[in-house]
Amino acid sequence: MRGVLSVTVVSAEDLPPMDIGGKADPFVVLYLKKGESKKKTRVVTDTLNPIWNQTFDFVVEDALHDLLMVEVWDHDTFGKDYIGRCILTLTRVLLEGEFQDTFFLQGAKSGRLNLHFKWTPQPIYRDRERDQ
Repeated sequence: MRGVLSVTVVSAEDLPPMDIGGKADPFVVLYLKKGESKKKTRVVTDTLNPIWNQTFDFVVEDALHDLLMVEVWDHDTFGKDYIGRCILTLTRVLLEGEFQDTFFLQGAKSGRLNLHFKWTPQPIYRDRERDQ
């Protein structure tokens, strides 16, 4: 099933502290398991409850067999530290068309990610021989 997946990274809550001051400078990286492009939110500094409200579009060729990878990272002056991730199938957005939900971060001591999804199907046109 082919279409466009729009993902809005709304916010995160209760992220684990990653910096000396007990805060983090989080950003989110999103990509499809079968895709090549990665999308990234801006860094929100000095918080454990960032708000992004950023939307990203992905062209999906095979929605029934693809996965959306959503990773949360902490930005540092000399690199980045992994916080946690969500691995999501596209089944629910295919069935519902649009929804918003909260997902717990895997691999993190704490943290939830608020995401909004919208699916826009794209028909696949096939060349047809014209009768003349």
